Amino acid sequence: MTADERWSLTFTLSSVMINLASDAGSVRDLRSGVEWATRLLDDDETPGPLVPQAAYNRATGLTEIFAAEEACSREPGAPDSASPAYRLEHMDGLREPRMLYRRVGSDLLAPPEARGRALCNLGNILDDSGRWVEAYAAYADALQADPTNGNAAGNIAELLRRRLGRRVDQRGHLAAVYDKYAAMAQSLRERTVEVAGAAAADRWDALELTGSRGHLEHVGDYLDPYQAWIVRHRLALVASVEGLGSDSPQWDTASVGIVISAGEQVPGVFGALNVLKAEFLVARRLAFQGQRMHAHAPGRQHPGDPGLYTDTLDGALYGEPPALLLLAQRSALDVLDKIAVTANEHFSTGLSPSRVEYSRYWRDPQTGQPRPQLGPGDEGLRCLLALAELAGDLTADSMYPSARLLRNAGTHRLVHATTSEPTGPTQDTFSTVNMPELQSATIEALQVARAAYLYFVDLIDSQFSPPEGSADTFQLPNQR
Repeated sequence: MTADERWSLTFTLSSVMINLASDAGSVRDLRSGVEWATRLLDDDETPGPLVPQAAYNRATGLTEIFAAEEACSREPGAPDSASPAYRLEHMDGLREPRMLYRRVGSDLLAPPEARGRALCNLGNILDDSGRWVEAYAAYADALQADPTNGNAAGNIAELLRRRLGRRVDQRGHLAAVYDKYAAMAQSLRERTVEVAGAAAADRWDALELTGSRGHLEHVGDYLDPYQAWIVRHRLALVASVEGLGSDSPQWDTASVGIVISAGEQVPGVFGALNVLKAEFLVARRLAFQGQRMHAHAPGRQHPGDPGLYTDTLDGALYGEPPALLLLAQRSALDVLDKIAVTANEHFSTGLSPSRVEYSRYWRDPQTGQPRPQLGPGDEGLRCLLALAELAGDLTADSMYPSARLLRNAGTHRLVHATTSEPTGPTQDTFSTVNMPELQSATIEALQVARAAYLYFVDLIDSQFSPPEGSADTFQLPNQR
């Protein structure tokens, strides 16, 4: 057998075994399929086109193993759906599949159909964990990679249908977008059957349109490059899925509506969310300014930069544009830690604010269990799961590998841009990044911070119920 034949056979065995074992519910055989996919990933000589497909198989096999084990944990008669409590107890179980699916979906050399499937599967995993902001983006990216993927369109519609069943803002907008994707899924039935089976296609066919007259998106001022940039990257701090969410000059409206408090004082969470929002908006504007300055003078100092920098003769690029991007990236991720500090205060978890970190806050480090003050009820647990899982994905071997390392390197050490071969984020005194990598990491940090802010608002809103006894509700006017 030639090497090419061996690689091809190994991949085929992996694909067939994972599909059959998934249908049979056999964890043992799923592990065999995963092992064959892993052989290809571990072989440095595996042909390039097979690598993303092997990564897809490994992600799918690991996801199916997790699903089978989760199903075995359910009590008899329990709903056949993802359990936020189980996922909180097994936080690492889907971390690698999320990373692999995202990697395949981002690989422009992979076939569009494979990218679309990977991103759709990523969206499913995220959506099951309450991470609707990231799930929507994954589904939309799946359709951008493969516009025929009716299953991705159907999953977007289902995500929005469930959002509409909650007490949320932007209902007219969400309903209009729901109608768009439900109709799209129904028009792509044949492709859905091919990608996900007849049952999925039947499910999307059963979706009823709302007839909403809401806006598909508020694009703001077409001539304003800042607004266009926000729309393109989905960075409006509002619970919409496309656009700015409003034609108002103050479009970043995401906040809690009503908070219950036993005292007469205005709850501190209102002021805290104002601070978080303002700092996010500043980070966002810094990122835009840095990108725009770089676009005006790529590879050289911007003419408006008053600094006189020494040429270090190593391809380094100094000046305001890379510094603005680094500062924006760090500032966006600083918002995450402040979200945890706000949660600690609002839910009275009793930690010293100086010891609260986003990555370690959501579960008790001694017991591994969710902090008892957080997330009562299934919906609350799902919001908590979204925040906790997102924290786990900010590590080197997860969905957002460069975010926290670049943030730490940029905060405590020296990072600068280069036109030469970059080192990437390191633990050394000096690290170098190229401008495309820096711009991408900055956008990623802003998108992560936006998602965390919206999940935190959901967590607070999930715990609202009609006041009883001496409890008071606070609903404050907007600042003028």
